[in-house]
This record gives sequence, structure tokens and C-alpha cells, in this order.
Amino acid sequence: MLKKSLLLALAIPLCSQAVSITALLNALEQRPEYRLDALEVEKSALGVQSVQDRLLPKAEIYGGYEVYSSPNGMLPIAPNDMMAMVKDQKIGQPFSKQIWKEGASFTWPLFVKSVYTLEEKANLLHLAAREKQQLNFIQREAVVVGSVAQLRYLFSLKAALLAKKRSIKQTSVSTKLKVKEGRAPESALFVLNSHINDLEIAVNSIDQTINLLSSKIETLTGIPLQESITLRKNHAIKKGAFFALKPLEQRVRATQKGVQAADEAYLPSVVTKGSYSFSQADAYNNGKSMHEEFGMAGVYITMPLFDASKGTASEQAKVAYLKEKTTLDQTSHALKVQVKQLEREIRLLQKSVTLAHKSVSEQKRLLKIAKVSLTNGTITQEEYLRYEDALADAKAALYKAEAQLWQDRAQLAVIYGNDLRRIVK
Repeated sequence: MLKKSLLLALAIPLCSQAVSITALLNALEQRPEYRLDALEVEKSALGVQSVQDRLLPKAEIYGGYEVYSSPNGMLPIAPNDMMAMVKDQKIGQPFSKQIWKEGASFTWPLFVKSVYTLEEKANLLHLAAREKQQLNFIQREAVVVGSVAQLRYLFSLKAALLAKKRSIKQTSVSTKLKVKEGRAPESALFVLNSHINDLEIAVNSIDQTINLLSSKIETLTGIPLQESITLRKNHAIKKGAFFALKPLEQRVRATQKGVQAADEAYLPSVVTKGSYSFSQADAYNNGKSMHEEFGMAGVYITMPLFDASKGTASEQAKVAYLKEKTTLDQTSHALKVQVKQLEREIRLLQKSVTLAHKSVSEQKRLLKIAKVSLTNGTITQEEYLRYEDALADAKAALYKAEAQLWQDRAQLAVIYGNDLRRIVK
């Protein structure tokens, strides 16, 4: 009973350390790459806000001290008031060489058509950033799933080679007896040892590749992986419009709005402006201290008559639109071709996996027969080794087809925008 308790206590931490594909995919949301994408979305949201801010009023206050070479007016004065001041020198005239000024001003765009269009453009870019964030996340999921599938293939291939090594070693034991009894040449042992050495070299090479893939997965997820993970299909891929095109489509629509906004820069705009100033100075005619207040408010309609930069901006916007549109067309065509290729390849790989399973089963039976035949001396050692190679090759073909099948599914999921956490478990 104590022994069982100790085994159970040891098994619990081992189970808790097991990593699933779901845990790896969930870890992607905690990585810096995901946070960088989130910051891009936040940046695009601020882009929307910055355009909206252009339609809000602006207000400021100021204070200053002005020095002139000759007396300057503290405020505009009606002609009648000016005449009265000139006749009566006791009245301080609002002119001075030194004036203290303070006040406030505001501007408020009431209607600027291009700004409303630029707001629509900013909203489209914000939507594109959000869709790009989701697409980038699914792409990283696909890299993890593909790497795990490749890692599983390598672990399985390594296991197959080690099984082949054990099988040849077992044969080597019986061959040693034959050599000792003089029923087999000593060169037979050299051939078997050479095969074992080749297997050790192949396993070492696989270990190097496993190390690279494990590092790649740890870089993306932050989780070290030193063992194979089982991949099982949970749901089929939902097909429809190419989600991978959505960020590009939004950018094309945004550049269209950019062209529209550039053309609307020639339309009239309506702005209201106002100001208030308070001036203090010593009157230049009698030195009396005085102060004056002055305020104004107005609504203005402005319309550009000639501005070469607006024409250049319009041409730049059109070029930007054509560039995004061409990129969209190019990517759309490439994805259509890729989807056809992936769907055909998936069907072929599924058939290959079925055939490979059958081949492995048959090669296992043939190898058992070959071992008996070698013991009975009805086949040569070289013929026996070919059966060992055939089984290892059949296993390798099976594991490779399974790994490629998952990689193709992951690529298809990216194109259609399927979260791989729903597809694989």
C-alpha cells in the first residue's frame, strides 16, 4: 500500500507538468508579440481620435509685453472717438510705445468636409489593425501547430530508428553465436555494427533538429517542450471568405477615402473664430495710465483658389490607392491558388496516411517472417536488413504524411481565419 502511495505521489507532479497543444496556443496571448499587436490597435484608435479632435474647438490664452519704435494703438478706435481725443488732450489717447497685453482666442471648425472623410478613413484603418491582430495571432498558432506536428514526426521517426536499432542488436546476438560456431562469417557482425552506427548518426541528427524546433516553440510560447504532443482533430475548418484578405480590403477602402478627402480639400470650409484682449499702457500724449478691452467673434467661409500642394497630395493619394489595390489583387490570386493546392494535398495526404498505416502493418509482419527466415538460414543477412529498412521507411512515410497534413490544415485555417484552438486539441 505504501509503495502504491509513493508511485501515485510521484505520478501527480509528472502529470501536472504535461503540456497540451491547447496550453501552448493559449500561451500565445501572454507573449510580447500579442501585446505589440494590441498596441498597434490602440495606436490606430488614437488615429481616429486625432482626426475627430480636428473638429473640436481650440482655445488659448496669452500674455505679452510689446515695445514699438513709435506709438501704436491699444485697440481699434472709431473715427469720432479719435477726433474727440485729439481735441481734448486731457483724455489719454490709447497709443503707446510700451503695451502690456493679455487675452484669449478660439477657433471652431463648423464644417470641413475632408475631415469627416478622413475620420471614415481612420476608422477603416482601425478596423484593419484589429483584423491584422487576429490574423497575426492565427498565423502564430499555425506556426506552433506546424512545429509541434513536425516535432511529433521527428520523435516518432527517432522511436522507429531506435526500434530498428534494438531489432538489429537482437539479431546481432544470434549472429555472434553463429560466428562463434563457425556457421557465419565474422563480416556479418561488421555489417550489423555498421548499420547500428548509421542509425546512431541519424538519431543524433534528429536530436539536433528537435532542439531547433523546441527552441522555436519556446520562443513563440515561452514554454519549453522536450516531448512529443498528440494532435487530434476537434472540429473541421469553417470555410467562407478569405479572412487573410480582410486587413488588405480595409486598407484599400481606407485609401479610397484618402483620395476622396484629397479632392474634398478644394471645397469651402466654415470656421468660427473669436478673440478677447485686455491692453494696459501709459498714454503717449499725457502719460496717464489706461487700459482698453477689445473683443470680436465671426464666422468665416474659406475656399482655396490655388494651392499646388493640394494637387500633389491628390496624386499621392491615388498612387497609394492603386498600390494597395494591386497588392490586394495579387494576394487574392495567390490565396486562391494556394487554397486549391492545400485542399488537393490534404485529400492526397489523408489517403497517404491510410495507405501508410496499412504499409506499416504489412512491413511488421514481413519483418517477423524475415527474422525467422534468417534464423533458419533461408535468407541472407542483407535481405533481412532490407526488411528492417522497409519497416523504418514505412513508419517515416506515415509520420511525415501526418505532420504535413497538420501543417496544411494550419495554413488553411489561417486563410479562412479559423482559431486553431477550436480545430485541434
